[in-house]
Amino acid sequence: MEKQLIKRGSKYLLVGSIVAVTLATTPYFFYTYEVVPPEKIWDNFFFTYSSGYYENSQVSIWTIMAKFIPFYLMVIWFLTCKHWWYHCILIPMAMYGFQLYSSINDDIKFMDQGDELAYIVPVVVASLSLTYLARTKVFDKVHGIDISEIENYVKKPSDKFFR
Repeated sequence: MEKQLIKRGSKYLLVGSIVAVTLATTPYFFYTYEVVPPEKIWDNFFFTYSSGYYENSQVSIWTIMAKFIPFYLMVIWFLTCKHWWYHCILIPMAMYGFQLYSSINDDIKFMDQGDELAYIVPVVVASLSLTYLARTKVFDKVHGIDISEIENYVKKPSDKFFR
């Protein structure tokens, strides 16, 4: 029994340490754009990057990192959050994900115009539904209310006719 607790505690410590190091090194990830030359084509020994829309590789990488870092931090927050409302983190995460996709896509003409709101509506509806469901379950546990009693009072009008 004691070995299981030690094993579980060491796993918890390892995961927590990885998350802490990842969060602490985040600013270094953001400033990777400074090693990119301010030219249209960036050629190195790993790959060749050609900036399309931005016409400057450094600006392109800066824009991508400005969208990737908040998305990345919200993914970590979503995966490590233990609160009942954690599904709401999906909303800004979807927004930054769409902006990241838009900044990587070279065919766009303008960014951050607000059109992404139409694309994240399903994410908003789903995450708010999950959050409300979690809130209801927490409220049920805290106050000891049986949800089936509430469901009996809130029936669809068609249920009254088809008994």
